Amino acid sequence: MRFAISTIPLSYGPQHDEWVMEAELRMAQMADGLGYDLVMVGERHFSGAVGGNPLLSLATLAPRLTHAWLGTGVVLVPNYHPIRLAEMLNIIDHYTKGKAIIGLGSGMSPEDAVAFGFEVAQQTERMFNDNIDALIALWKKQSDDPAITIDGAHYKGTLLERITPTPYRKHQPYVKTTASSDVHIERAAREGWPVFFIKRDAEDASDLFKKYQTALFSHNHPANVLAHCADWTSVAKPSMHVAETDEQAAAEWTYLDGRVKPFMRTKLAYNERARELQGLKMPPANVELRHTEEFRAKMTVYGGIDTMIEHVRGFEDAGYGMFHLSLISPVDEEGMAIWERSVTLFAEKVMPHFRGVKPTWAKAAIG
Repeated sequence: MRFAISTIPLSYGPQHDEWVMEAELRMAQMADGLGYDLVMVGERHFSGAVGGNPLLSLATLAPRLTHAWLGTGVVLVPNYHPIRLAEMLNIIDHYTKGKAIIGLGSGMSPEDAVAFGFEVAQQTERMFNDNIDALIALWKKQSDDPAITIDGAHYKGTLLERITPTPYRKHQPYVKTTASSDVHIERAAREGWPVFFIKRDAEDASDLFKKYQTALFSHNHPANVLAHCADWTSVAKPSMHVAETDEQAAAEWTYLDGRVKPFMRTKLAYNERARELQGLKMPPANVELRHTEEFRAKMTVYGGIDTMIEHVRGFEDAGYGMFHLSLISPVDEEGMAIWERSVTLFAEKVMPHFRGVKPTWAKAAIG
């Protein structure tokens, strides 16, 4: 089983930004040293989040890590013209020598959409789907092929020749996408991409996982593609915490959660203002709900070592090749010290129980 970890520090204000930028590098390098297989940075905008350019973060981290692959959780696809995004992903693929898994998602908040001049009602589905379909076509284009015209909900353009450079991994970089709808699942299955589900645990994600496996098998991919999807598909949760005992984990999580609540309240307030600016009457999207206390309480998992082993065992039994650890964000040195203890405990006391375990469902499907 592989293990991924996300790094998402938060800033209280301008005087704190430098600490946060250094903290992201520090967290990634520590995770690499502890043996995590994939270090992920996210794209977050405003309200204390400094992940405005995850691909630049990956380029910065590439020469600093010795073991771990690099990834994003996620690049917000609607934020980019598809030609520019294809160019950037190809460059990252080269800088990492193909050791990158780029997560692609649509989860932009209303505040973000308003800031970048998008229609909130379009960006989570139509813009995302338009841009992903364009990326697939762009990666396939050779110089002598007919021009590709992009005519999406927001972005326009005509590509006359090939994207330069081509990906390090021919014919495209490794990507995985969110699997929040049937359209997303079918596209990922057709293209042979792994996915991640935003769910609490393996049981919560079981229906979507089965739907993805069924769709994947229907496209008759070769064994190496099925194995790749099995190895890298995962479930992502908003927050976790690990300590020596359940009681200590609960106390530390409560403290850390209290430190990040001001950021969540700020984001919710700005999202509401953005919805008012565009006259939105539709219910809040999932990305907005992730900032609510109800959602975080439902989706959070914390516990002592034995509890976390049992939690990961559920993913092993369900056939996941990767476990995604997303700890609650540190906002200062005290929070960072707790974060460091948690990631170390998980690496030293939980991960060894699952090393060498590989999912068998893809192999069984092809006999």
